[in-house]
Amino acid sequence: NMTLYEKYAESWDTKNIDMLAALCHPNFEMVMHSSGSVASKNEYLERLGPLIQKFTPEKRRCLYENEDVMIMHFIMPFSNGTKDAVLYYVQKEDGLMRKIETGSTPIK
Repeated sequence: NMTLYEKYAESWDTKNIDMLAALCHPNFEMVMHSSGSVASKNEYLERLGPLIQKFTPEKRRCLYENEDVMIMHFIMPFSNGTKDAVLYYVQKEDGLMRKIETGSTPIK
């Protein structure tokens, strides 16, 4: 039985936005710490659809996961040569991603 992190990683590795969508709780929210804005499930998937096709996270790892939370870290390289270190805090509900809070730090 795969963990939520393993399913999330597989959806990115196979560039499968439908698989990623299935991991999102119906009441999903993503909080962007940089702007304070909150994206709904549809907004999150619309933003992520093009990214999942173009970019491959580097050094992605799960720092912690239990039935309530998942915390992961990865390096996201962009086409302009910059990279961000990204931390995801995921609140889980019914085994799905209910709320993601994220912060990123430019590192290159």
